[in-house]
Amino acid sequence: MKVISAAMICGLFASATFGTIAQSGQAAKVDSYTFLAYGDTRSDATTHTAIVAEIVSLHPEFVLQSGDLVDHGKSASEWAEFDSIESPIKKAHIAYYPARGNHDLGGYYLSHVTEKYDSGNGYYYAFTRHNARFMIVDSFEEYDPTSAQYHWLEGELAKAQKAAQNTFVMFHESPFSVGPHGSTPEAQQYLHPLFAKYKVSLVICGHDHLYYRTKRDGVNYIVTGGGGAPLYEADNANIAIPGDIYKSVHHVVLLTVKNGVISGKAIAEDGSIIDQFTLTH
Repeated sequence: MKVISAAMICGLFASATFGTIAQSGQAAKVDSYTFLAYGDTRSDATTHTAIVAEIVSLHPEFVLQSGDLVDHGKSASEWAEFDSIESPIKKAHIAYYPARGNHDLGGYYLSHVTEKYDSGNGYYYAFTRHNARFMIVDSFEEYDPTSAQYHWLEGELAKAQKAAQNTFVMFHESPFSVGPHGSTPEAQQYLHPLFAKYKVSLVICGHDHLYYRTKRDGVNYIVTGGGGAPLYEADNANIAIPGDIYKSVHHVVLLTVKNGVISGKAIAEDGSIIDQFTLTH
């Protein structure tokens, strides 16, 4: 007769309950996890430092940064300052995934994509955490339907729709924004239809220095550009639709996924809640 020890029973129970995630080096799957999104940290070291302190205090498992890490992407000194300000996040062992912003163009950005990914080239890339798939799109490499990035993205979205509980996409220049930059026509034309087709759970962008949440054709969008850069007003508020939320304030967005349900809070620099939501597809 085969004897099963208590340790074996515990191991079998853990395996049945949690399974093993796809990405090497990560913890086992859990039913609940928290991550944070923010962006546009350039130009104001004091506010950027305060935002980083807020991030660390919220204890996210990982962070998504929506671009414009620095003001001048070719400036070694600005990247050094960025690294110094962001160092508490690294010391807290919080994983960090950026997207490239227009101010990040230059030779230093790619060295700041330090977490493991299993698809892409570092400017655009994808990774799995828990039972969700995350895709970082590069706003500054071609993404029209004839481009390599478009074909890569559609392939990733198709696979994720079949295998992942949730799909998240992040890039810098949003298809929809009430800020002065406004909506990006190319992203609306080429990317938004893909997100609708493959039922993306949430798209995170930056570029406009404010907070904006909208839902278009079943796709949830958040613009989070309040990480330290000078704030913008909602100069294109005329594109807002009923149910949209927007505010010009430095902030972060804390997201929790529990049993596949995504809920979030947009939290201002002073700790006040700007917006609180549960997303539906």
